[in-house]
Amino acid sequence: MPAEVEKMFSVRQPTWHGLENLLTEYPSRTEAQQLAGHEFDVIREPLYRKVPFVTEGEGGPVLQEAFELYEDFQLNVRSDNGLDLDVVPTSRVDVQPRELWDIAEWMQDNVPGIQFETAGSLNLGGNIWILLKQDKILKVKGDPLGDTCPYLALQNGYVRGSAFKFQQIFTRIVCWNTSQRADAEADAENHNYSLAHTQNLWERIEEIKEAMLKWEAEATAWVEAKEYLATQKVSTKGVAWFVDEFIQMPNEAITSKRVKHNVELARLELVGELFNERNVGIEGTALGLFEAASSWNEHVRRAQTPQSRFQRSILSRDTTLQAARDLAIQAATI
Repeated sequence: MPAEVEKMFSVRQPTWHGLENLLTEYPSRTEAQQLAGHEFDVIREPLYRKVPFVTEGEGGPVLQEAFELYEDFQLNVRSDNGLDLDVVPTSRVDVQPRELWDIAEWMQDNVPGIQFETAGSLNLGGNIWILLKQDKILKVKGDPLGDTCPYLALQNGYVRGSAFKFQQIFTRIVCWNTSQRADAEADAENHNYSLAHTQNLWERIEEIKEAMLKWEAEATAWVEAKEYLATQKVSTKGVAWFVDEFIQMPNEAITSKRVKHNVELARLELVGELFNERNVGIEGTALGLFEAASSWNEHVRRAQTPQSRFQRSILSRDTTLQAARDLAIQAATI
Protein backbone atom coordinates (compact mmCIF):
# COMPACT_ATOMS: atom_id res chain seq x y z
CA MET A 1 0.00 0.00 0.00
CA PRO A 2 1.25 3.53 -0.70
CA ALA A 3 2.90 5.60 2.00
CA GLU A 4 1.52 8.96 0.73
CA VAL A 5 4.08 10.70 2.97
CA GLU A 6 5.00 14.26 2.07
CA LYS A 7 7.19 14.95 5.10
CA MET A 8 7.61 13.35 8.54
CA PHE A 9 9.97 12.48 11.39
CA SER A 10 10.42 9.35 13.49
CA VAL A 11 12.37 8.95 16.71
CA ARG A 12 14.98 6.14 16.77
CA GLN A 13 12.87 3.63 14.84
CA PRO A 14 13.17 3.65 11.01
CA THR A 15 10.00 3.28 8.94
CA TRP A 16 9.32 0.71 6.23
CA HIS A 17 9.31 3.40 3.51
CA GLY A 18 12.44 5.30 4.56
CA LEU A 19 10.93 8.74 3.88
CA GLU A 20 11.34 10.06 7.41
CA ASN A 21 13.78 12.37 9.12
CA LEU A 22 15.18 9.86 11.62
CA LEU A 23 15.99 11.43 14.99
CA THR A 24 18.08 10.02 17.82
CA GLU A 25 16.39 12.13 20.52
CA TYR A 26 12.85 13.39 21.11
CA PRO A 27 12.33 16.84 19.55
CA SER A 28 10.91 20.02 21.03
CA ARG A 29 7.52 21.27 19.86
CA THR A 30 9.13 23.82 17.51
CA GLU A 31 11.51 21.30 15.94
CA ALA A 32 8.83 18.62 15.68
CA GLN A 33 6.33 20.93 13.97
CA GLN A 34 8.95 21.91 11.39
CA LEU A 35 10.13 18.35 10.70
CA ALA A 36 6.52 17.20 10.33
CA GLY A 37 5.88 19.71 7.55
CA HIS A 38 3.13 21.46 9.50
CA GLU A 39 4.35 25.02 9.08
CA PHE A 40 1.42 26.19 7.00
CA ASP A 41 -2.09 27.53 7.47
CA VAL A 42 -5.16 26.41 5.59
CA ILE A 43 -6.71 29.39 3.86
CA ARG A 44 -10.29 29.59 2.58
CA GLU A 45 -10.78 30.97 -0.89
CA PRO A 46 -14.20 31.78 -2.39
CA LEU A 47 -15.60 29.78 -5.28
CA TYR A 48 -17.39 31.26 -8.26
CA ARG A 49 -19.63 29.58 -10.79
CA LYS A 50 -19.84 30.52 -14.44
CA VAL A 51 -23.39 31.57 -15.33
CA PRO A 52 -24.36 32.08 -18.99
CA PHE A 53 -26.86 34.77 -19.98
CA VAL A 54 -28.15 36.30 -23.21
CA THR A 55 -28.17 39.96 -24.19
CA GLU A 56 -29.48 41.67 -27.26
CA GLY A 57 -26.80 42.88 -29.66
CA GLU A 58 -26.93 44.69 -32.95
CA GLY A 59 -27.05 41.41 -34.83
CA GLY A 60 -29.41 39.68 -32.45
CA PRO A 61 -29.03 37.71 -29.19
CA VAL A 62 -25.48 37.42 -27.79
CA LEU A 63 -24.45 34.66 -25.36
CA GLN A 64 -22.31 36.01 -22.51
CA GLU A 65 -20.98 34.73 -19.18
CA ALA A 66 -20.75 36.07 -15.66
CA PHE A 67 -19.25 34.72 -12.46
CA GLU A 68 -21.39 34.50 -9.34
CA LEU A 69 -20.19 33.70 -5.82
CA TYR A 70 -20.96 30.11 -4.81
CA GLU A 71 -21.88 30.68 -1.18
CA ASP A 72 -22.32 27.06 0.03
CA PHE A 73 -18.74 25.90 -0.60
CA GLN A 74 -15.19 27.26 -0.43
CA LEU A 75 -11.73 26.02 -1.39
CA ASN A 76 -9.14 24.90 1.17
CA VAL A 77 -5.69 26.10 0.07
CA ARG A 78 -2.24 25.71 1.64
CA SER A 79 -0.71 29.05 2.59
CA ASP A 80 2.89 27.99 1.82
CA ASN A 81 2.59 26.65 -1.71
CA GLY A 82 -0.93 27.57 -2.86
CA LEU A 83 -1.89 23.92 -3.35
CA ASP A 84 -5.62 23.24 -3.62
CA LEU A 85 -6.61 20.66 -0.99
CA ASP A 86 -10.37 20.27 -1.45
CA VAL A 87 -13.71 22.01 -1.77
CA VAL A 88 -15.46 22.05 1.63
CA PRO A 89 -18.73 23.48 3.03
CA THR A 90 -18.51 27.14 3.93
CA SER A 91 -19.90 26.37 7.39
CA ARG A 92 -17.04 23.96 8.20
CA VAL A 93 -14.48 25.17 10.76
CA ASP A 94 -11.00 23.76 10.17
CA VAL A 95 -8.45 23.28 12.95
CA GLN A 96 -5.14 24.74 11.82
CA PRO A 97 -1.92 22.67 12.06
CA ARG A 98 -0.50 25.03 14.69
CA GLU A 99 -3.65 24.47 16.80
CA LEU A 100 -3.04 20.72 16.70
CA TRP A 101 0.42 21.40 18.05
CA ASP A 102 -1.02 23.67 20.75
CA ILE A 103 -3.16 20.72 21.91
CA ALA A 104 -0.21 18.30 21.67
CA GLU A 105 1.97 20.67 23.70
CA TRP A 106 -0.78 21.00 26.30
CA MET A 107 -0.94 17.19 26.55
CA GLN A 108 2.84 17.02 26.97
CA ASP A 109 2.71 19.62 29.73
CA ASN A 110 -0.17 17.94 31.59
CA VAL A 111 0.50 14.21 31.18
CA PRO A 112 3.77 12.93 32.69
CA GLY A 113 6.10 11.10 30.33
CA ILE A 114 4.64 12.25 26.99
CA GLN A 115 7.00 12.71 24.02
CA PHE A 116 6.58 13.42 20.29
CA GLU A 117 7.18 10.02 18.64
CA THR A 118 6.22 10.61 14.99
CA ALA A 119 4.38 13.31 13.04
CA GLY A 120 3.91 14.14 9.42
CA SER A 121 1.93 15.29 6.45
CA LEU A 122 0.06 12.92 4.12
CA ASN A 123 -1.61 13.35 0.75
CA LEU A 124 0.18 16.65 0.03
CA GLY A 125 -1.04 18.14 3.30
CA GLY A 126 -4.64 17.01 2.99
CA ASN A 127 -4.12 14.93 6.13
CA ILE A 128 -1.74 15.44 9.06
CA TRP A 129 -0.97 13.58 12.28
CA ILE A 130 0.92 13.86 15.57
CA LEU A 131 1.74 10.68 17.52
CA LEU A 132 2.70 11.01 21.18
CA LYS A 133 4.36 8.21 23.12
CA GLN A 134 3.77 7.51 26.78
CA ASP A 135 6.70 6.24 28.79
CA LYS A 136 4.29 4.16 30.89
CA ILE A 137 4.86 0.68 29.50
CA LEU A 138 2.02 -1.78 30.07
CA LYS A 139 3.55 -4.88 31.66
CA VAL A 140 1.81 -8.25 31.85
CA LYS A 141 2.89 -10.50 34.75
CA GLY A 142 3.70 -13.95 33.48
CA ASP A 143 4.63 -12.75 29.98
CA PRO A 144 8.31 -11.76 29.75
CA LEU A 145 7.78 -10.37 26.23
CA GLY A 146 4.39 -8.81 26.90
CA ASP A 147 5.42 -5.18 27.36
CA THR A 148 3.21 -2.91 25.25
CA CYS A 149 3.63 0.77 24.43
CA PRO A 150 0.47 2.91 24.27
CA TYR A 151 0.21 5.95 22.00
CA LEU A 152 -1.93 9.06 21.86
CA ALA A 153 -2.68 10.43 18.39
CA LEU A 154 -4.06 13.66 16.99
CA GLN A 155 -5.18 13.37 13.37
CA ASN A 156 -6.80 15.98 11.18
CA GLY A 157 -7.74 16.47 7.54
CA TYR A 158 -8.57 19.37 5.29
CA VAL A 159 -10.68 17.42 2.83
CA ARG A 160 -14.34 16.44 2.88
CA GLY A 161 -15.14 13.49 5.10
CA SER A 162 -12.24 14.14 7.47
CA ALA A 163 -12.43 15.31 11.05
CA PHE A 164 -10.17 16.31 13.91
CA LYS A 165 -9.68 13.18 16.04
CA PHE A 166 -8.05 12.29 19.33
CA GLN A 167 -7.18 8.58 19.55
CA GLN A 168 -5.74 6.13 22.09
CA ILE A 169 -4.05 3.37 20.12
CA PHE A 170 -1.25 0.82 19.94
CA THR A 171 -0.56 1.47 16.23
CA ARG A 172 2.58 3.48 15.43
CA ILE A 173 1.52 5.90 12.67
CA VAL A 174 4.17 6.35 9.96
CA CYS A 175 2.19 6.46 6.69
CA TRP A 176 -1.29 6.59 5.14
CA ASN A 177 -1.85 2.87 5.70
CA THR A 178 -1.01 3.03 9.42
CA SER A 179 -3.10 6.20 9.74
CA GLN A 180 -6.09 4.23 8.45
CA ARG A 181 -5.16 1.31 10.67
CA ALA A 182 -5.15 3.64 13.68
CA ASP A 183 -8.62 4.89 12.70
CA ALA A 184 -9.93 1.33 12.44
CA GLU A 185 -8.31 0.27 15.72
CA ALA A 186 -9.64 3.30 17.57
CA ASP A 187 -13.14 2.75 16.14
CA ALA A 188 -13.12 -0.93 17.07
CA GLU A 189 -12.01 -0.20 20.65
CA ASN A 190 -14.27 2.87 21.02
CA HIS A 191 -11.16 5.04 21.46
CA ASN A 192 -11.79 7.37 18.52
CA TYR A 193 -12.95 10.77 19.72
CA SER A 194 -14.07 12.95 16.85
CA LEU A 195 -13.79 16.51 18.05
CA ALA A 196 -16.40 18.35 16.00
CA HIS A 197 -15.13 21.46 14.32
CA THR A 198 -15.78 24.47 16.51
CA GLN A 199 -14.67 28.06 16.65
CA ASN A 200 -13.18 27.48 20.11
CA LEU A 201 -11.02 24.36 20.03
CA TRP A 202 -10.16 24.63 23.71
CA GLU A 203 -13.77 23.88 24.59
CA ARG A 204 -12.92 20.25 23.72
CA ILE A 205 -10.10 19.86 26.23
CA GLU A 206 -12.45 18.42 28.86
CA GLU A 207 -13.43 15.67 26.41
CA ILE A 208 -9.77 14.76 25.96
CA LYS A 209 -9.23 14.71 29.74
CA GLU A 210 -12.23 12.40 30.25
CA ALA A 211 -11.12 10.12 27.42
CA MET A 212 -7.64 9.75 28.87
CA LEU A 213 -8.99 8.83 32.31
CA LYS A 214 -11.33 6.27 30.74
CA TRP A 215 -8.49 4.78 28.74
CA GLU A 216 -6.30 4.42 31.83
CA ALA A 217 -9.01 2.28 33.45
CA GLU A 218 -9.47 0.18 30.31
CA ALA A 219 -5.72 -0.36 29.96
CA THR A 220 -5.61 -1.69 33.52
CA ALA A 221 -8.48 -4.08 32.74
CA TRP A 222 -6.69 -5.19 29.55
CA VAL A 223 -3.53 -6.05 31.52
CA GLU A 224 -5.52 -7.91 34.17
CA ALA A 225 -7.32 -9.98 31.50
CA LYS A 226 -4.00 -11.04 29.96
CA GLU A 227 -2.51 -11.83 33.35
CA TYR A 228 -5.47 -14.13 34.06
CA LEU A 229 -4.87 -15.98 30.77
CA ALA A 230 -1.21 -16.39 31.72
CA THR A 231 -2.25 -18.28 34.87
CA GLN A 232 -4.39 -20.79 32.97
CA LYS A 233 -2.27 -23.85 32.16
CA VAL A 234 -3.08 -25.84 29.01
CA SER A 235 -2.17 -29.50 28.46
CA THR A 236 -0.90 -30.96 25.19
CA LYS A 237 -4.38 -32.34 24.63
CA GLY A 238 -5.86 -28.89 25.24
CA VAL A 239 -3.47 -27.31 22.72
CA ALA A 240 -4.47 -29.86 20.05
CA TRP A 241 -8.16 -29.20 20.78
CA PHE A 242 -7.64 -25.43 20.50
CA VAL A 243 -5.90 -25.72 17.12
CA ASP A 244 -8.71 -27.89 15.74
CA GLU A 245 -11.45 -25.62 17.08
CA PHE A 246 -9.87 -22.32 16.09
CA ILE A 247 -9.25 -23.51 12.51
CA GLN A 248 -12.13 -25.87 11.94
CA MET A 249 -12.29 -28.49 9.22
CA PRO A 250 -15.49 -28.28 7.14
CA ASN A 251 -17.67 -31.34 6.71
CA GLU A 252 -15.21 -33.81 5.20
CA ALA A 253 -17.92 -35.51 3.17
CA ILE A 254 -18.41 -32.37 1.07
CA THR A 255 -14.90 -30.90 1.31
CA SER A 256 -12.38 -31.14 -1.53
CA LYS A 257 -8.84 -32.41 -1.07
CA ARG A 258 -7.51 -28.92 -1.78
CA VAL A 259 -9.59 -27.37 1.01
CA LYS A 260 -8.58 -30.12 3.44
CA HIS A 261 -4.94 -29.54 2.54
CA ASN A 262 -5.32 -25.79 3.14
CA VAL A 263 -6.92 -26.36 6.54
CA GLU A 264 -4.15 -28.72 7.62
CA LEU A 265 -1.53 -26.25 6.38
CA ALA A 266 -3.18 -23.41 8.32
CA ARG A 267 -3.17 -25.55 11.47
CA LEU A 268 0.53 -26.23 11.03
CA GLU A 269 1.13 -22.50 10.66
CA LEU A 270 -0.77 -21.85 13.89
CA VAL A 271 1.32 -24.49 15.69
CA GLY A 272 4.40 -22.70 14.37
CA GLU A 273 3.17 -19.47 15.97
CA LEU A 274 2.70 -21.32 19.26
CA PHE A 275 6.41 -22.12 19.37
CA ASN A 276 8.03 -19.04 17.84
CA GLU A 277 10.27 -16.62 19.73
CA ARG A 278 7.41 -14.23 20.57
CA ASN A 279 5.71 -16.89 22.68
CA VAL A 280 8.74 -17.61 24.87
CA GLY A 281 7.67 -17.75 28.51
CA ILE A 282 3.95 -18.28 27.89
CA GLU A 283 4.05 -21.70 26.29
CA GLY A 284 1.42 -24.07 27.66
CA THR A 285 -0.89 -21.28 28.84
CA ALA A 286 -4.15 -19.83 27.60
CA LEU A 287 -2.28 -16.58 26.94
CA GLY A 288 0.14 -18.42 24.66
CA LEU A 289 -2.79 -19.81 22.67
CA PHE A 290 -4.43 -16.39 22.46
CA GLU A 291 -1.26 -14.59 21.33
CA ALA A 292 -0.45 -17.28 18.74
CA ALA A 293 -3.97 -17.10 17.30
CA SER A 294 -3.78 -13.32 17.11
CA SER A 295 -0.37 -13.41 15.41
CA TRP A 296 -1.48 -16.06 12.93
CA ASN A 297 -4.66 -14.18 12.02
CA GLU A 298 -2.93 -10.84 11.48
CA HIS A 299 0.41 -11.81 9.97
CA VAL A 300 0.46 -15.41 8.71
CA ARG A 301 -3.01 -16.34 7.54
CA ARG A 302 -3.27 -16.24 3.78
CA ALA A 303 -5.08 -13.34 2.15
CA GLN A 304 -5.97 -12.75 -1.49
CA THR A 305 -5.04 -9.07 -1.34
CA PRO A 306 -3.33 -6.68 1.14
CA GLN A 307 -6.71 -4.96 1.52
CA SER A 308 -8.45 -8.18 2.57
CA ARG A 309 -5.67 -8.90 5.08
CA PHE A 310 -6.05 -5.37 6.46
CA GLN A 311 -9.83 -5.76 6.81
CA ARG A 312 -9.53 -9.15 8.46
CA SER A 313 -6.75 -8.24 10.91
CA ILE A 314 -8.17 -4.86 11.91
CA LEU A 315 -11.82 -4.35 11.00
CA SER A 316 -12.94 -7.84 12.09
CA ARG A 317 -10.21 -8.24 14.69
CA ASP A 318 -12.48 -7.98 17.72
CA THR A 319 -14.62 -11.02 16.88
CA THR A 320 -11.56 -13.14 16.04
CA LEU A 321 -9.78 -12.24 19.28
CA GLN A 322 -12.91 -12.83 21.34
CA ALA A 323 -13.25 -16.30 19.82
CA ALA A 324 -9.55 -17.01 20.47
CA ARG A 325 -9.88 -15.88 24.10
CA ASP A 326 -12.97 -18.00 24.75
CA LEU A 327 -11.43 -21.09 23.14
CA ALA A 328 -8.15 -20.59 25.03
CA ILE A 329 -10.00 -20.54 28.37
CA GLN A 330 -11.90 -23.69 27.38
CA ALA A 331 -8.68 -25.39 26.34
CA ALA A 332 -7.34 -24.94 29.86
CA THR A 333 -10.13 -27.20 31.15
CA ILE A 334 -9.31 -30.13 28.82
